[in-house]
Amino acid sequence: MDIQKPYFKVAAHGLIQKDGKFLVTRRSSINDYMPELWDIPGGTVEFNENIYQCLEREIDEESKLKVKIDKAIFVHDYLSNEFRHQFQIVYTCDYQNGEVVLNPEEHDDFKWVTLDELESLPKIAFLDELFKFLKN
Repeated sequence: MDIQKPYFKVAAHGLIQKDGKFLVTRRSSINDYMPELWDIPGGTVEFNENIYQCLEREIDEESKLKVKIDKAIFVHDYLSNEFRHQFQIVYTCDYQNGEVVLNPEEHDDFKWVTLDELESLPKIAFLDELFKFLKN
């Protein structure tokens, strides 16, 4: 008998700011998790990796940008199924250098947007909650 135990997943995401705008990336149509919705760079913390290492790695993998991680500003948690409790921690990040280079298997477009422009984009759930938080 296979009994699955509840577990937690923690993800770090970077709200990267450059010239008063924020980087958003669109999940590709072939992405198996929430395709064609807008997101910000980030992903799940791996075993033996601290959250800052995770965020640096994910930003590099998803955008190739170099950033300065500032501080955590938002936490969103939800149950993604009956066993998995997910935490999304968003850090402000200042753009340092580089040009955005996407992995087409994960993301197929990017934009630098204002908060007003972000409002009209179809977004993943935690990004929608972050937007509401930032607007208040």
